[in-house]
Amino acid sequence: MICKIKWGDKMIAEGTMWLLVIAFVAAVIIGILRAFNQIDTAQTLEIAALTTLVLITAWYAKQTSTMAKEMREQRYDALRPIIDIRELRMESKEIFKQVFEAKEGKFPEEIKCELHNIGVGPAIGVSSFIIVPSNGGQRLHDFGTIAVKGQTSDFKLSPQQIGDRRFLVAYYKDVYGRDVESRREITLDKERNSWKIHPLETQVRNTTKEVTHHD
Repeated sequence: MICKIKWGDKMIAEGTMWLLVIAFVAAVIIGILRAFNQIDTAQTLEIAALTTLVLITAWYAKQTSTMAKEMREQRYDALRPIIDIRELRMESKEIFKQVFEAKEGKFPEEIKCELHNIGVGPAIGVSSFIIVPSNGGQRLHDFGTIAVKGQTSDFKLSPQQIGDRRFLVAYYKDVYGRDVESRREITLDKERNSWKIHPLETQVRNTTKEVTHHD
């Protein structure tokens, strides 16, 4: 299931509140001027008509801006890639190593995975951290472009520490050049002497517009 957090309704509510505040302030000013006989009835009607025109224009501009943003996001979503990080079955010796490391409270240095594009657009420049066998270090590996329903061969991905948590992470771009990130958190399950890989989370980076969770 894909769940999206959208801000369109909030933007409309904030725009309505902003216009009501302007209308209230204008009404207060007109009332004060009338109370001190600074304006007559004709001037009052003229100011009220002008204020109404300004409010209508501002409301239209706000609605147009909101609709343009929603249409742009719909265009993005129509070709949005989603890279899923899938753990592969381990061999017996790898399972024994996992049990031993979990007992010691250690996180795995590498996990055998495949990257699948389960979105509706190509994922461009897909990359993730892998272990370098020659020196035991890690580097960011470029998997290239992964088409819709495409996948990589199996690779041993290296979990990354972000803050005080650890994740399997994949970085890529959509056809519009926006940076997208997929990640799965890894936690230790000491009772079962294993690690747990949590549901996939994806987000468009450098924006607060939208966050998507895929279960």
